[in-house]
Amino acid sequence: MDYSGLVDAIQQGDTKTANKMCAEATPILKKYLISNVGATPDDAEDAVQKMFEYVIPKIQQDEIESPTGLLAYMLTGSRHSYFKIVRDLEVEPLEELVEEPSREAGQIWNLIDKEQQSILQKCLKKLKDSYRAFVKFLFDFPDAEADDIAEHFGISVNNAWIRRHRVIKKLTDCTKNH
Repeated sequence: MDYSGLVDAIQQGDTKTANKMCAEATPILKKYLISNVGATPDDAEDAVQKMFEYVIPKIQQDEIESPTGLLAYMLTGSRHSYFKIVRDLEVEPLEELVEEPSREAGQIWNLIDKEQQSILQKCLKKLKDSYRAFVKFLFDFPDAEADDIAEHFGISVNNAWIRRHRVIKKLTDCTKNH
């Protein structure tokens, strides 16, 4: 739409025509903000109102260079007004959060880890002594390769690889059952 008539109406002091054109533009601008930037209807209305509070004095002072591009100017102004509203609203909740006592973020994960450790300890007790020694070695040296395991236990590399996967499978199955 061409809103150059709005520029003419404001500059000539024709408030009736200016109000009518602003009323026609408001739903378009609100829908733009709601659909393109995710504004709520109330925030969109506030942003459009703030945009008009900025644009109308610019028109009165003859600072609009291209009256035919007024719609694009109003869309951009509405978007900027909305982002300013959002920015200003975000400051308050952050201040409230700072004043509240904080809790360690990892508390729930610590509880889960403790529960998993308890289950793992129960599963370890169910293993044969030789498998427990194997698991202890794996915990002590988590990056150990099959060669390192074979050398430590005096077994072949193939046997080390098989034992490692067997013990991991046994522990995995046991923890799943708990």
